[in-house]
Amino acid sequence: MKAMLEPEQLAGQRVIGVIPARMASSRFFGKPLAKILGKEMIGWVYENAASCSTLDEVYVATDGEEISEYCKRQGIPCVMTSPDHRNCSERSNEVCRKVGGDFVAEIQGDEPTLEGDAIDAFIQESLESDFDVALAYAEISPVDAKNAHIVKVAMDHRSRALFFSRFAIPHDFKGRKNVSYYGQVGLYLWRAAALERFAATEPSDLEVAEDTHVLRLAVNHFDSLLVQVDHAPVGVDVPEDIHHAESYLKQKGFDEAHCI
Repeated sequence: MKAMLEPEQLAGQRVIGVIPARMASSRFFGKPLAKILGKEMIGWVYENAASCSTLDEVYVATDGEEISEYCKRQGIPCVMTSPDHRNCSERSNEVCRKVGGDFVAEIQGDEPTLEGDAIDAFIQESLESDFDVALAYAEISPVDAKNAHIVKVAMDHRSRALFFSRFAIPHDFKGRKNVSYYGQVGLYLWRAAALERFAATEPSDLEVAEDTHVLRLAVNHFDSLLVQVDHAPVGVDVPEDIHHAESYLKQKGFDEAHCI
């Protein structure tokens, strides 16, 4: 078993933030450059991550020239990665190999409302435990539990992941109506060595069937810690979600005039 890092040991550990982003999303082509209140989505995500006190550096990871050019214009650090990666975490691993780091905070490029304070709190709480990877989650409604775009999580009494599914888990077989559902948030904290091991592991039939790469963690017995965040951010999976993200940001005091 790995020895848990003591607080005084963490001071020397380098934590990098990586925002995987690609144009060729099957559900929403060009999603990272879609505008939310006049600002590209990847710009929202980067600004939130760059505000974090726990991250030493933040990079966008992409295989798309359009995203790379946008980052250059905005002064956002960007690493070009292979187009052959099968998922966002393999892309993040390539960045870690190139720039170095002891921990990798992987922040999904379609989480424009995930604020820096929430990222900091997640990282700080995660580092109080031992793990291969920590994954953020939030309680969700029974309605959201039926949304296949949201990956649901089941965990043991130690907050270790047991299973992930696009279906509602657990199944309320007897209709008690008091079942709690938890959805994955697009935020991970990897030990660099574990991320390297993950990237070298082949997808399982379960991963392919559910179309969620985090099932590779359960199948291959990674020590996957689940850390709860206060509320689920408004993620953008499909074009219709842009409206929901804009509504949320307006409630937080943003408007288009401040974002152009």
